[in-house]
Amino acid sequence: MNVSIISFDYSDSVKFIYEKLRESNENIDYCVIGEQTKEKICELSDLAEKSSDIIFYVGGQGLSMNDILKEVLAERYGVNLVYSKETQEFFRKYIEESKQPTPPIFVQEKLLSFPEGFEVFQSKYGYEMSAIGRFCGKEIILLPASLAECRHMYYDYLKNFLEKKDGQKHKVFFYKVFGLKQDEVEKKLSAFEKKSFKISVKTDFAEDSEITVRCNGRVSQTNIDEMNAFMLETFSENLYSVDDFSLSQVAVDLLKLYGRKLSVAESLTGGKITSDLVDVPGASDVLYEGCTTYSNGAKQARLLVKHDTLSRCGAVSSETAYQMCTGLLKTSGCDVVLSTTGIAGPGGGSAVKPVGLTYIAVGDGKGIHIHKFVFAGDRNEVREKAAKNALFLLIKFIKKRK
Repeated sequence: MNVSIISFDYSDSVKFIYEKLRESNENIDYCVIGEQTKEKICELSDLAEKSSDIIFYVGGQGLSMNDILKEVLAERYGVNLVYSKETQEFFRKYIEESKQPTPPIFVQEKLLSFPEGFEVFQSKYGYEMSAIGRFCGKEIILLPASLAECRHMYYDYLKNFLEKKDGQKHKVFFYKVFGLKQDEVEKKLSAFEKKSFKISVKTDFAEDSEITVRCNGRVSQTNIDEMNAFMLETFSENLYSVDDFSLSQVAVDLLKLYGRKLSVAESLTGGKITSDLVDVPGASDVLYEGCTTYSNGAKQARLLVKHDTLSRCGAVSSETAYQMCTGLLKTSGCDVVLSTTGIAGPGGGSAVKPVGLTYIAVGDGKGIHIHKFVFAGDRNEVREKAAKNALFLLIKFIKKRK
């Protein structure tokens, strides 16, 4: 919807309503401050009516002789100013509740008379009231200059009114993407043309591999459905959450959904994966065990990794990662297994096996899938990247296996 704001003073109320409309992603055609004369009010109103669906008037309803907005609008739309019983009752309740002195009748008439056809809303913080009317196919909204009353009007009445007006609600919704750089995500998102909301992209993790896409604005369910379809089609291999959930949260939820039990064997990551998983409430329903088999001896004793494999291929190898998983399958009785092995550095690397070399294996009784990476960074960064990638690969595996 297109909106105009007309005021007669650059007050805090003007700034407040402008910011709220911007947050709601309304198209603000004009926000103008004008002299409160009949000619100026009519000039600004003509301008606003040409392009806007909703026109806000802020202020101009006080006791001063210069406060002539309601009189000008009544004449403009060919209606009378009405001092209604309903408005008087609103005012009486305010006086009783606030214990304010009752102003003279002529003051009440000045404050409480509105153009016929306006719905008046009860005051909460002062004598001035707010009102909404529809004339010439436009919604006309009168707001007081008082910031407190303006806030009350927005949160108690206007927010719902604007949402019902076009079937939209202000929402913040998220998507989580893994394995792409931020500029790649932004480029792909630029193809989404039906933007009735703001889209921002934030890197959550080193090397842009974990990305949050945040959508913020007034949207209908149709808008959300269109965005969901676009994200699923565009980021099918990299989208892991249609919400603001962590990798570990999604992994636990999927294991629960499909009734799977998980065992994890960690060498390089030293318990990081298990720690991330147990941070999620309810992880005990799906996580059977987490083994930190750091030494070769532990790999042989706990995971049944063959001595020949360790001697011939080394602890950091696809063969060892594979046997770590098959060992878990044999000893734990779980139906999903995950293992990591690698060189975190700073020492221990070579030309053949550089620092950062990592093998991640994930599988079940039907097969084990092995993935090779060479991560950049210091010791902690390599281990963190390995843990994140392991969780992402676990998510992809569970989705495919179901």
